[in-house]
Amino acid sequence: MDAATDTWTTHAEAALRGLRDVEDAVINADGDDVREIHILTSSSRPPKNIVRDVQTLLITKFSRVVDHRVVSIAFVDQKPQKAPAPPPPLPAPAPPPSPAPAQAPEPAPEDRTPEPPEPAPAPAVEERIRFRSANVFVTGPRIQAQVDFHWKGLPRTGQASGHGTRDGAYRLVSQAVLHGIQDFLEDDIALTLDGVEFARVGSRDVAVVAVQLVAHREHKTLVGCCTVEQDGPQAVALATLSAVNRVLGGLPTREPTEYVLRPTSL
Repeated sequence: MDAATDTWTTHAEAALRGLRDVEDAVINADGDDVREIHILTSSSRPPKNIVRDVQTLLITKFSRVVDHRVVSIAFVDQKPQKAPAPPPPLPAPAPPPSPAPAQAPEPAPEDRTPEPPEPAPAPAVEERIRFRSANVFVTGPRIQAQVDFHWKGLPRTGQASGHGTRDGAYRLVSQAVLHGIQDFLEDDIALTLDGVEFARVGSRDVAVVAVQLVAHREHKTLVGCCTVEQDGPQAVALATLSAVNRVLGGLPTREPTEYVLRPTSL
């Protein structure tokens, strides 16, 4: 292993040890080619969730895309073994009785200072976007897509409109998702649609969406997919969220506003 490889893998291993539930991490790489990643954990989380955390950290902080098959997870049992109980000690001689100390009189109920109530715990903020609905409205030659979702505890709506055919409507659905997310991101982060395709896998149709992530003048391609269970727009919206949800936790965001006023396009 050369010095450059050793440097980035050392930093990457240290970053992986900071992930949730990761006890230790070792990376075997040949230059930029990652051969093996070994993760040691005592968590009961599913291995695929830990593997996704490893992939997201390496792509966002080190621009290294790794296949999930090179990541191995080892679970260790950290429950301490019970030591044998020591023999009971011999009874000590009873000390002579001592006079009871004088007790101060308890204050009257009206003189007692009430204890302040404990503050209620703050509600947890949802990190992943939760899909609600996707709709397409057609008025003459004009098409408008609207996608509703929840993120960071607030309901949000993304919209996109234009002229087009049925295939163009699918692109507008994906763009509506990205427009809704863009309101949360800092100004130097951008998400743009690269393409929407449908593929036949086995006996099912699958929506595949490619998104370009532009961050600090660097470009990354994110890909997500979803089987077409009910209708095409819903599958495209879920495939778009699948592409971006894994990296959103590592992107700088700003505080959302509760309401956003937009001009109507129809």
